[in-house]
Amino acid sequence: MPEKKRERRDPELRRAEILKAALACFAERGFAATRMEDVAARAGIAKGTVYLHFPDKERLFIELVSGIASPILGEVGGMIQNETIPARTVVSMFYSLFKREVLETERRHMLRLILAEGPMFPVVTEFYHREIITKGLAILRVVLGRAAARGELRNPAVAEVPQLVMAPALMTVVWATLFEGYEHLDAQKLFDTFLNTLFVPEGGAK
Repeated sequence: MPEKKRERRDPELRRAEILKAALACFAERGFAATRMEDVAARAGIAKGTVYLHFPDKERLFIELVSGIASPILGEVGGMIQNETIPARTVVSMFYSLFKREVLETERRHMLRLILAEGPMFPVVTEFYHREIITKGLAILRVVLGRAAARGELRNPAVAEVPQLVMAPALMTVVWATLFEGYEHLDAQKLFDTFLNTLFVPEGGAK
């Protein structure tokens, strides 16, 4: 009985090991330069074993990106079900989750790779736009639309360009991967300052 239970768990454990190895390889080599055999070697398994779980490198990358973004979108999306939660609280939670789950981990390299190499791999960028960007913007449109209606935004027109809310998060990734060695960027201060720029203070004075 114990052995059968272990066998049922092994495929999922192996899948997690492959994803961990893929993240390390992508971070070190980039997407284009990483081969499936590189992932297999990092995971300590045969290349054929990788193909049993993932048909190609694009699917590996997509699985990694989805695993990072889906929990964040799920948690922030769940918050909008409660209309009493202030828009600033929702956006602040998004930044906190992004900072903890992406910026402060090796996962930040995934976004860097999408920015740098995405145009060469349309399957990856199409998935990222469809499953992450589009869903994220849909959540932000609801949040910002409510904020505009309640007079919470300094400029109500922001509700029409929710991409602005994503901009600081992308900026921190670009800075962390390119310029941090030259000049430190306090990501939390950046997020807090942007929140103050975006929303009217409590009490309504601009």
